[in-house]
Order: sequence, then structure tokens, then C-alpha cells
Amino acid sequence: MPAGERVQTEALLERARALAPLILEYRDQAEAERRLPKPLAAAMRDAHLFSLWLPPGLGGPGVDIETSVLVTEELSRQDGSVGWNSMIAGNTSILWAYVEPAAAAACIRGDAGTVLAGTVGGGGDASAPGGGVAAPAPGGYRLTGRWAFASGCHQADWLVANGRIIEDGAPRRTPDGGVGLFSFILPISGCTILDTWYTTGMRGTGSHHFEATDVFVPEELTFSSIDPRPYQPGHLYTTPRATPWAPNIAAVALGIARDAIDTFLEVARTKPAARNRAGLMERETIHQRVGEAEGRLRAARAFLLDTVRRVDACLAADEPVPEELAALSRCAASTATAASAEVVDWMFTAAGTTSVFASNRLDRCFRDVHMVTQHAVGGLAGFTVAGRYFLGLGMPPR
Repeated sequence: MPAGERVQTEALLERARALAPLILEYRDQAEAERRLPKPLAAAMRDAHLFSLWLPPGLGGPGVDIETSVLVTEELSRQDGSVGWNSMIAGNTSILWAYVEPAAAAACIRGDAGTVLAGTVGGGGDASAPGGGVAAPAPGGYRLTGRWAFASGCHQADWLVANGRIIEDGAPRRTPDGGVGLFSFILPISGCTILDTWYTTGMRGTGSHHFEATDVFVPEELTFSSIDPRPYQPGHLYTTPRATPWAPNIAAVALGIARDAIDTFLEVARTKPAARNRAGLMERETIHQRVGEAEGRLRAARAFLLDTVRRVDACLAADEPVPEELAALSRCAASTATAASAEVVDWMFTAAGTTSVFASNRLDRCFRDVHMVTQHAVGGLAGFTVAGRYFLGLGMPPR
């Protein structure tokens, strides 16, 4: 990492660490309300922790992938939902690169803390969660649909949603004849957030459904979801989005796993010994398990950071990311997520009945990390993507 970027990284990490007292104060409220409390969200916005990949051409920090991973990991060590909110908004802030610069600037209005939430998944069926349909209108489209997993929607200024453009009763096609999928950026005022986020873990992420009915979206706030044209310079915006996104998602799991180890060490030091049994600190099986956990987590983290640095080197040299490296990025992300879940499971089990109470951090670590494993990009699906590539079947389409 160049010296200038190292300074930026340390400054952002210091902002993340400085939020620790506020995160501790509000983490239980976030869990109960199923969203970030307003004071915490405002502090994160002021620190620009929701827009790490907002392009520099639009006034954003535009950090490298390693910086985003490290900041996400630190916030997730403090609380998984907090790290997730920062990560997902940072991932989504990349999308401003596909909006015509004048239109993007008009939306952001000089505020580098602007939050873009929403979802980039789903198809064109307005009756199904995750889909929308758009009808052409003068100067743009009128969009109707319902979409899922809009993490951080309560603190968002804008929401992105996918859908199909229907013309003369048929979906608009891509140049190769396929059905086109498009992204639409809507003001939060034009959407309704639906109270749907009742989950096992990651409750504080506020990943509710949202819907829009006949909302006008200008042409300049619409772009192809499958093969978007970037207006901002750099291969970050031409690289398949999963290449930077997957490591950033995996960083949430890494932070949660580090919290689990740290929490268990405190439990081991303070938990009284059971009758006729040695305390946790005296058990050789516990010594071995802690050693295994440290080794497993550090090895997975090293693989992820090594891969991320290689991707960053390509981007810094203004070179495309080779397919093999893109495959390794997905593999490293899934390795980090899988290892993190395994480590959390080990610590949860080793702590005994202490970990089953909601008052102990291991309870939330257990629930949160298993939510990360289910993510379509940053979960375990990266193993399949990488495996296909190494079997000679190539990478999936963008």
C-alpha cells in the first residue's frame, strides 16, 4: 500500500475506532429496533463510513479495497450490524460511477456522506420480492416494484432497485438478444419501507423490503445492471462487482470472529470453575481450541488480504483484473467467511452455557456470522465460482 493510501487508511480506521463508545451505547437498541439508531447512523455518516467507494470525481474517498476491508473488519469487531451497514453502503456507493456525472452530482449535492441503499438483485416481476417493472415515459421511466434486503434503508438518501423495462408488452432486450435488467436510482421519499426484517441475526442492519408505485425515474438515473457503462475512470468500475464486493462482505465475518475470540478469552479468565472440574483456563482442550481458532482465522485473513492487495495493485496500475485473480478473490472471501463461522462456533461451544444468554456477546456473534454465510456474493457461493474457473469452465457473466 503506497504511503499516501496508508495515511488515509489509518485515518479512516481511527474514525472507526473512535466510534466504539457510541456503538457500545447503541448496539442493543439497534438489535431491538432492527435498524441503526439515528445518533449512531449520523455519526457514521459524518465520518463518511457509508461511502468509502464513492468515486473521487464526485467528492468521495474512493478508497482501495484493502482499506475498505480493514475498516469493515474493525467496525464488525465492535458490532456485526454496524460493520454490515458500513460495508453494504460502501459497496453500493460504487454504483454512482455508472450515473452521468452531472446527474450524480445533483443527487449528492457535495455531501460525501450521501447514503445509497437498496438492492441490485432481482428481476422484473413487480409482484415478486426483488423485482420491478418500468414503463417508458418522457425523459425517463415510471417504476413499480417491491424489493428485498435493503440494508440501511432507514438512513438512506437514495435507493437503488432493479427491474425490466417493458415496451409494447415485452421486456427491452440487450444487444445479444437477452432480457435486459436495469438499475434505477430513486429518492427515498418516493419509496415505502416495509417492516419485514425479523431475523435470527444481523437485526440491526435494517434490511427491510421496500416498494415503489409508479415512481418517475429520469433516464440519467438509470443504467444497465448487467453491463453498466462507467463514467468515472479506473478499472474498479469495469471489474465485475463481486471482485471487490465479496472481500468486503467477508470482512464482516472476520470482525465478528475476532470479537468471538476476544469475548471467549474474557469468559475463560472470569468464569468460575464448575464443581469437580478444572476451570477453562486450566483445560488443555481449551488451550488447543484457542490455538486452532487463532490459526484458522489468521490464515484465512492473510489469504484474503493477500488477494485483495493483488487486486488493488492491478487497479492502481490501471490494469484489468485477470480472471484467475477474480476467481481467487471469490475463493478468498468464501474461505474467510467459512473460517470465521467455524471459529465462532468453536468459541460459542467452548464457553458452555455462558454463550446461550443474550447478555453475552457470543450469542450475537453466533447469530450474526451465520447470516453472513448465507449471502449470495460474500457467503460460501464463491467456492463454486472459483471451482468452476479452476476446472476450466470460466467465470460467470458480470
